[in-house]
Amino acid sequence: MTSNATTRRVRSNVFDRWHTRDALGADDVKCKCRSVDRKPSTRHGVGKRYTARYVPEFGGAPISKGFDTKAAAEQWLSVQMASVVRGDHVAPDRAAITVSTLAETWKAGLTSRTKSTARSYESVLAQHVLPRWSGVRLADIEHGDVVTWIASLTSERDLAPSTVRHVHVVMRMILDLAVRDGRMPRNPCDGVPLPRARRATQRFLTRAELARLVAAADHLAGERERAQRAGKRVEPVAIEQDDDGQNVIPAGEPSVDGLMMRVLALTGIRFGELAGLRIECVNLDKRRLSIRASVSEVSGKLEWSDTKNHTAREVAFPSSLVEPLRAQIGDRTGGELVFPSRSGEPVRNPAWSKRVFKPAVELAQLAPLTPHDLRDTYASLAVHGGARVKTLQRQLGHASAAMTLDVYAGLFEDELDSVADALDVE
Repeated sequence: MTSNATTRRVRSNVFDRWHTRDALGADDVKCKCRSVDRKPSTRHGVGKRYTARYVPEFGGAPISKGFDTKAAAEQWLSVQMASVVRGDHVAPDRAAITVSTLAETWKAGLTSRTKSTARSYESVLAQHVLPRWSGVRLADIEHGDVVTWIASLTSERDLAPSTVRHVHVVMRMILDLAVRDGRMPRNPCDGVPLPRARRATQRFLTRAELARLVAAADHLAGERERAQRAGKRVEPVAIEQDDDGQNVIPAGEPSVDGLMMRVLALTGIRFGELAGLRIECVNLDKRRLSIRASVSEVSGKLEWSDTKNHTAREVAFPSSLVEPLRAQIGDRTGGELVFPSRSGEPVRNPAWSKRVFKPAVELAQLAPLTPHDLRDTYASLAVHGGARVKTLQRQLGHASAAMTLDVYAGLFEDELDSVADALDVE
């Protein structure tokens, strides 16, 4: 009889389940199996003939699998033992859970993300990932399956490249969790070919176009105030056109709406950062905005969060904004919002865009244009004003200068000409 200690030293083996260890006697009938001189077992001819078995850890539970041929059993066993030696072995029971089960654990860990980001990930999970992978076990996911699935999102479902890449990110994050939990040896999402994302068309306003947009916002704000004072609908001021077909925008008093547009275009801060800006974060003497938080609307609710890269930053603003900001702040102090809505809450981007920004864009004849284009406009004006990449990165709050160059590479093409011209100087 083999002792316990001896049994534990046997880390792996392949054995024939159709035959015993007893040799055939002189009177025993030999079975039809080739080259076998052992007695047939009680389960001869039933199920898989060969079983490969190994113990992944000293004293651990044995893991086994049946095969039709000895060669297949030995090959499988070699792969498993190699993974044990490398340290990336995954026991079958660890990889038996489904993607939907693991996804629930992954979703619980999204609390570190902003509410809007978490909601975006959850939407992708529900719409694109789970319909394909919900009931699939981790052990059954192969790299080729993921490659085929990602390709089908473009060829069959006609999703935009950016959406496909977003779907891949979510799936990869879920399977990254599986790898860290020891449920998969490696992530099958690694190395999957992805469609090239089409860069969104950037719009850079000139200084004259920006002034025209602000003028339109000021005029429309005055019209709304006039209607409110009258307490009824009033006929708007007729808009004439010049010889070039351009709207002649009537002069209006400076408005909060126009000031918000100027701050966005002359500082490069995001709309959520502007909406969450508090008076204590405005230093009029040093001409600095301290960007510490952001606020956005998620499913109809206002959600506060850190800045996009979770890093506070100081943003410079031009002297032309000092007096308008001073007038906007007035005698208010402390933690009050610089640009509150009528209810005292932060301004909501969707409502502001629909009520204020879009009408001003149409009046100024600058469509198509979005509030984010004002951030791009700042980048353009700053680069043409001589700003270096590192300065632009700090002002915009990008994670790195490389990211700034990637987003605004086209703005620095003039510098290439300057370098080339400089080489001609003797």
